[in-house]
Amino acid sequence: MFSVVKWTLWQRRWSTLWWSIGVASLVLVTLAFYPTVHNQAASLNKSFGGLSNSTLALFGGTDFFSPVGYLNSQLIYLMLPLLLIILGIGLGGSLIGRDETEGTIEALLSRPISRTRLLLSKSLAGGLIILIVTSVGTAALVAMAQLVHIGVSAGNILAACFSCFMLVLTFSVVAFLLAATGRGRAAALGIAVVYALGGYIFGSLASTVHWLKIPSLIFPYHYYHSADILRGTFDWSSILFFALFTAGCMLISWLSFRKRDLG
Repeated sequence: MFSVVKWTLWQRRWSTLWWSIGVASLVLVTLAFYPTVHNQAASLNKSFGGLSNSTLALFGGTDFFSPVGYLNSQLIYLMLPLLLIILGIGLGGSLIGRDETEGTIEALLSRPISRTRLLLSKSLAGGLIILIVTSVGTAALVAMAQLVHIGVSAGNILAACFSCFMLVLTFSVVAFLLAATGRGRAAALGIAVVYALGGYIFGSLASTVHWLKIPSLIFPYHYYHSADILRGTFDWSSILFFALFTAGCMLISWLSFRKRDLG
């Protein structure tokens, strides 16, 4: 089992490295502008004051230029999850899907490893890759936040990044589930992207568009309250949704994959 994990991590070592560099670079460049934005907060608030509440909600709320508002709107609510979701969906759709497309999955299963262990190995490797990239971005975020004196505690930043990681897992596991059920790599990626994009729009606009409140409950973004985490007022029971969603998708993946004809 662990040999498959190690081989998968080795296969994707360069992509993991470049994703880590990209995420860290985004964090460093974004926070490097914070001192300038902070000094012009009053004028910038006036400029953005005319935007509708629905437009503001798509960026995580109405507060853009306070320390929490800047971190949330520029990184934690949209850009950081967006990059990691792209990574996670790509991984989820290809961990099993690429082996099937390239015809190497039979060779894997010819080894003394069960389908259950293969599925667990692939999912564990994917989760570790997302965790590595998220951790690099988190370390860059904590270090840069201290350097520019942004005024948000390291503990709250770590908590927000952990919530981001859990959010990303939910979309990654959707793509993994679809690939495990034999939908094909392209279909798995496409459906997962639509679910992620729809979830972001529904979850963001639910606070301003009344009829979206009920439909938004089925999307992970509804439970992603990054601004509250950065303020230290988040109800951690919402993280339970991410954990249960991920576990449920993995269970369905296992039930489907162990019965499929892969010949």
